[in-house]
Formats: sequence, C-alpha cells, structure tokens
Amino acid sequence: MGKVSANKKLELIRAIRMQNHYNRQLFRAREGILYSDLPGREGEIYGLEEDFKAMQPQRDKPVAGSFRIRFMIAMILLFFFILCDLNHLSYQGQTTDTIYGRIVQSPDIGQIFEFLE
Repeated sequence: MGKVSANKKLELIRAIRMQNHYNRQLFRAREGILYSDLPGREGEIYGLEEDFKAMQPQRDKPVAGSFRIRFMIAMILLFFFILCDLNHLSYQGQTTDTIYGRIVQSPDIGQIFEFLE
C-alpha cells in the first residue's frame, strides 16, 4: 500500500464526522421517544450535550445555597473584630482602628492603577 494523500484523509475525517452527527441525531430521537413523558429529563443519556446543559439554569439547586455559610463567616469575622477592638489587640502592627480606617476611606483610582502596573 502506498501513502494516503491529504485529500483522502480529509475525506475520511469528513465521513466520520457526518456518521457521528447522524448517530447523535438517532440517539436524540430514540431518547425523545423513551424519556419524553418523564418530567425534568433533558438531554441525552450519554452526555453528548454537556455544553447545552451548561447553558441552561439548573432547577434543582437552591438560589441562595451558600448564603448561610457566607453569613456565618461574616458573623464570625465581625465577632473577632469586636473582640480584638475590646481587648486592644493588634496583628503585625495593625489595630482595629487602622482596619476600620481602610474600610471607610474612599479608594483612590489612581493608586489602584499604579499598583496594577
């Protein structure tokens, strides 16, 4: 056998892709017949439409799923901030007054851009 030309290879790849596309269409049609009456069943069994599923919002997840965790972390940080303020504790020379001053000061956009450069 001789070497196969690039055109023949491209033709073979094109035929394989067409066959793959045809098989996916058959799978979708068959799954539509099997699973069309089940609520909440979308997509294919074999995961061929993962990109399509990623674009659709998932209905099973709660909207504020991590709110409780974030709220608890915020409460713990606030508790430690108040505790450090009452006991006049500092960490590496930073007191609660300096941290509070950083929180309430308005940011200087020029300094942010200088920091990024």
